[in-house]
Order: sequence, then C-alpha cells, then structure tokens
Amino acid sequence: STHSCSSFLKNSKVGLEKESLRVNKNGTISHKMHPEIFGAPLTNKYITTDYSEALLEIVTPACNSNTETLKYLENIISFVYKNLDNEYLWPASMPCIIAGDTSVPVAYYGMSNPGKMKTTYRRGLGYRYGRIMQVISGIHYNYSFSDMFWKEYLHFKNSKKLLKDFKSEQYMIICRNLLRNGWIIPYLFGCSPAVCKSYLAGKATTLESFDEYTYYEKYATSLRMGDIGYQNNKEENMGVNIDYNSIEKYAKSLEKAINEPSKDYKKIDEHLDGYYKQINANVLQIENEYYSSVRPKPDPSNNQRPSKALLQNGVHYIELRSIDNNINMNSGIDIYQMYFIELLIIHSLITSEDKISKKELKEIKKNLIRVAHNGRSKEAKLIVNGKEELLLKIMKKKINELKKIGNFMHIITKDIQYVNCINKQEYKLKNDANLPSSIILKKMTKKKLSFFEFCMENILKQKKYFLNYKIEECIIKKLKKEAIISITKKINLENNTKNETYENYIKKYFLN
Repeated sequence: STHSCSSFLKNSKVGLEKESLRVNKNGTISHKMHPEIFGAPLTNKYITTDYSEALLEIVTPACNSNTETLKYLENIISFVYKNLDNEYLWPASMPCIIAGDTSVPVAYYGMSNPGKMKTTYRRGLGYRYGRIMQVISGIHYNYSFSDMFWKEYLHFKNSKKLLKDFKSEQYMIICRNLLRNGWIIPYLFGCSPAVCKSYLAGKATTLESFDEYTYYEKYATSLRMGDIGYQNNKEENMGVNIDYNSIEKYAKSLEKAINEPSKDYKKIDEHLDGYYKQINANVLQIENEYYSSVRPKPDPSNNQRPSKALLQNGVHYIELRSIDNNINMNSGIDIYQMYFIELLIIHSLITSEDKISKKELKEIKKNLIRVAHNGRSKEAKLIVNGKEELLLKIMKKKINELKKIGNFMHIITKDIQYVNCINKQEYKLKNDANLPSSIILKKMTKKKLSFFEFCMENILKQKKYFLNYKIEECIIKKLKKEAIISITKKINLENNTKNETYENYIKKYFLN
C-alpha cells in the first residue's frame, strides 16, 4: 500500500567501499608503499588502505542512486589503475599466494598520534588473529533513508519519539533483520567457494583439495563468511556478544568489550622493542575490531568513538559488510546486486520489529556458516525458530516478498531495475549453476585452473577494462585535489603531535 512516506524512498543515499589487494605481476602481495599519487591514506576520503599497506580501499561519496554510486566506484578504480606502476588489483576476496604472516606488510600512516594508533591497532590484529586473515577483502554497501522519509514514516507509525531516536530505533530494526536474513547475501552473491592453500599456511582443515594449490568445498558459496574467514574467533568464551536490540544496548555491549581485559591478549606484551604490539590487552582494542556483517554507523563528521557518537547523535546509515568481491565482474559488484541489496534493506525495515534472543543469535550464526560452506547443496537446511527448514523453500518465500517491494519501488521511481534485479535472482533459484560460486568452480574445473590461476586470468581482463575506461573529468579533479589536501592534513596532524605524547593521546581517545 502506498502512503505519503513512500514517495520519499527515492531520496535515499548509497555508498560503496571496496577493498582490493595490490599485487605485482606474478600475483604476490606488493611490498611497495601506498602510491604517493593517491595522497595520504590516513586522511584521504576516497582512496585509503585497510589492514595492510597493500590492501587498498576505495570509498565512494554518498550518492543519490545505485547507478551513480557504481559509476563513481568505477571511476576511482580506473584512476587507481591508470596510476599504478606495474601492479594489479587482486579480483577476489580471498587473498593471493601468501608466504606466511611476515609477507603481509602492516599499513603505515605516518608519525602523527592518530596515524600511530591506526598502525598499532593493525599490529594488534596481526598478533591476535594472524595477519593472513586480515588481507581478506570485501565490499561494503552503505545506505541511508532521507530525513524527509523518516519524518513521514514517524508520522505514519504514530511514534512519539524524537526524530533522532526514532531513526536509531528503525535502523536497529533493519540491522536485526539483515542479521536474520544475512545468509541470503552469500547464497546469491558469494564468490569465494575456493581458496589458495597458502591462505591456511599448513593448518589442519576440513576443506577438500581441489588441486595441488587449492582448497574448496563442493557446495560452498563464501568461505570468506565461513569458519575460515573474518571473525572474532574466540568470541564465545571471550564474551564479545554485541546486542543489537537497541542502540543503547549496542553501544553498551561494545563499551564493555573495549574495557574488559582479556587473559589471552595479556600474553601479547603491550610493547616490545620500543614499539606497541597492540593498543591494549582488552577483549577488543577498539570498537571496529568487532567483525559483524552489519553495522549501524554514526555521522562521519562526528569525531568521537563510534559508540559515543551513536548514543549522542543516533544512527546515520547502515553498513552491510558481507559482500564478496565478485571475480567475474570488473568492479567486483554489479548494478543488479546493488538494487537487490537496497530492496533487502527496505524489506528489513518493514518485516519484523522482534528483538533477537540469545537462542536466535546462535541460529543466525549457524545459518550463516551453513550457507557459507554448504549453501548450494539441494539438502541445505536453515534453522528458523528451532526448526530445520529447506534453504530453497525459505529462499523462494523471501524472493516473493522482495518481488512485491521491487514492483512497488518500480511504480514509485519508474526505475525498471528494481524488477530486473529480482528476475536475475529468480534465474539463479531456477538453476543454481547460475550462482557466482557455482560459475567459478565450473570454470576452474573446465579449464583445469587453480583458484590462483583463475584469478590471474581475470586480473588481466580487469586491468585492460580500467585502463580503457573513460574517467569523468570532474571526478579526476576531485581525486587529485583530495590527494593534495590529504597530504596537508597529514602533515598538520604530525605537527600537532609534537605537543602531545602518544600515551596521552590514547587515554584521551578512550575518554572521548
């Protein structure tokens, strides 16, 4: 049914963040510093680095549509490619050939206190979880509804809350439903059914051998989202249980984790040989250490820690973090997937306001692991309210619900892609050979390629595509200008640092 707020659904904002490893021409991780032409990663808002110096992160601004956002992403990737010296961007989420932990350089952000803190935090992650796990890459989809929409929706829901609190409440509802239905993303879009054996560095594993160089699982969709991927692996006994049932509970449970000392991490000396090995020995060094597929995010202009900023100003947008880089796509993601995710977010707003119980949280985690490792099996089952149900049956039901929203969005916006994106997914349901995880294993089998060789084949195509891509002049100007501004900002931070010790800066960070 249409009501006055629905017309404002077309005013939403979309952003993407894409991580990719820089590799040299033989496909091993680059040991060159982050290229100077991209400015300072500490302060550049479009091109930065994540865990490793070689893990490039591309960030689009918040755009007015999926189409505009994807275009912006492609423009930045092209700019990067045109300025890389004999290097490539690794096309997969699971990393290239890695010669153990020491071959992964930790990102460097200069000598300012914020820069040193960023490096210390990453060093800590390396000691805690191993560096190899930190060079898995992915794509994050950021989304916010407009204030016009929220004002009308508040009215429609007869809520007596302040707009800021209403927005936070509703964004947390979206987060909970995205967690519940989070398995849909790896099922439909997962693109890491195989992994280079070097990733596991000789550790025992239940994965099967695909060939001499590759592990895989026959029905896997996204090993990145599974047991071997990103996780706070000691979570259960270390008590990182983040509560999504309200913004207050979310912030409070994060606060608890960053203030709670950990016996295990105490064993990593805080500093050794004149440098810090981690920011502290707590369960989480900082809030961002908590790996989750969905995060409520504060206003980026607020300089406080995330949990403080969320409590003070509320949730500004949400970040969906479970998207694999699709090896078969030049930019790692395509327009249909973006439209589909938008529909899933709208669906998450209107389906259920239920809280997540401890029991359900366990089910959510189990479902994600099942789909990641075994989602394409015809027998794959999920747990819903304590009962096992066939994945395909649930998937069909969800697609039908999303189809209704897609048709509705098509009517409001006149944009046919809302309908097309559902048709594309129905096509995968009719025949799971059309799932990206399936396509990859089929191509690898047919051409007798290892996972590494398959990625290398695609890397050449992608480089060619982006070298020939015509960048918009205005975007080139913005990127060049940002590079210069970012260097100035970094130098200013380094000059300010002379007035404050690193220890003091850290103390203040946690008080802030």
